[in-house]
Amino acid sequence: MIGAGLVGLASALWLQKAGHRVTVIDREPPLAGASYKQACSYGNACTIAPHSVVPVATPGIAWRVPGMLANPLGPLAIVWRYLPHLAPWLRAFVASSSKDEVERIAAVLSGLLMQADAGWRPLVHEAGAKALERRHGCLYLYKTEAQFQAAEPEMLFRERHGVALERLDAAAIRDLEPNLAPLYCRGVLFRDAYTISSPKLLAFALAMVVGERGGTFVGGDASGLEMTEAGVRLRAGDDEMGADHAVVAAGAWSGTLARQIGDRVLLDTERGYHVLFPSAGSLLARPVCYPEHGFYMTPMADGLRAAGTVELGGLSAPSNAGRTAMIRRGVEALLPGAGEGTLEWLGFRPSMPDSLPVIGNSPTSPNVTYAFGHGHLGLTLAGITGRLVADLVSKRKPSIDLTPFRSQRFSHFGASR
Repeated sequence: MIGAGLVGLASALWLQKAGHRVTVIDREPPLAGASYKQACSYGNACTIAPHSVVPVATPGIAWRVPGMLANPLGPLAIVWRYLPHLAPWLRAFVASSSKDEVERIAAVLSGLLMQADAGWRPLVHEAGAKALERRHGCLYLYKTEAQFQAAEPEMLFRERHGVALERLDAAAIRDLEPNLAPLYCRGVLFRDAYTISSPKLLAFALAMVVGERGGTFVGGDASGLEMTEAGVRLRAGDDEMGADHAVVAAGAWSGTLARQIGDRVLLDTERGYHVLFPSAGSLLARPVCYPEHGFYMTPMADGLRAAGTVELGGLSAPSNAGRTAMIRRGVEALLPGAGEGTLEWLGFRPSMPDSLPVIGNSPTSPNVTYAFGHGHLGLTLAGITGRLVADLVSKRKPSIDLTPFRSQRFSHFGASR
């Protein structure tokens, strides 16, 4: 198992449940004394989001690309110097935004999301992590009636794809979240959403179970993946090891491993930021999002995490301090009394142009299975992804058709380097 984020850990547990022996390789494995702070599994918005059936690319996105380039602090921005590298991904992103494609993608995504809770429930129970769940829903807010009405087609779209939601007036919002500044006019509550109060502690709990069931953890960067007569071989740091099968769940770094066995996957990164407000964890009962600001405010064990925005800029560009400053200003305006934000973080969401993950066997190497590219839904979909991975490795028929998640679906657009 290459990757010890939540997708990798969930896959490891489901594989163990299917009778497989598992070794997990990661540069920062949980429980190994590492900080674990480089992973999206550490820094995400802490929300299980079954309402997230709307892909990032929607009709009209092509007309917004100039604005993404012009405004480096917008909710969705593109780093200018990264544009040549991003071009194949961006072309596929725009192609995925047609009305017919968005309908198709949402139908596929909703089918996967409907199984998300079933994928997580047994793992959370076995890890003794039920106390980390906070089932209070998720709240979207709009400052004006015009904004709310502009969002109504999207809400109808969600409902058409099976999402349960409740439209709220200002009084109902105030009853739910009395500490918010009264800037809102209307809102939408997604009751089926819930939060994990500490994704890091969830990862540690899952890793403990993997270890108790005989799994081992190896620290180091995975490289040199290749096929052998017996299965696969790779390096983990300075060590070389072999296995019958490899699962690539290395998040934003998965594309590099895929290229080593001849697969070129159109994977890129949506850089996301968060700011932690340690004294504000009790001010909200649930995640709150003003879509115009592009970030969530989520109460968690360590305080309040304001997380989100999308910056298309790759893995090597430095952090943009302007984006975290924008998040700070937003929290100060939306949630008086939040106090000072003391920790800033940048992470890399592994993202495909159509907002669908890659789940499936390598088209060139039968002993390699892919599980990456979950974008904003890594936490949400980790459990069901793990179950599907176990089905594939065990040569069982998966519970859903995995054709839409195949790694080579964008081969005609080329691949990022």
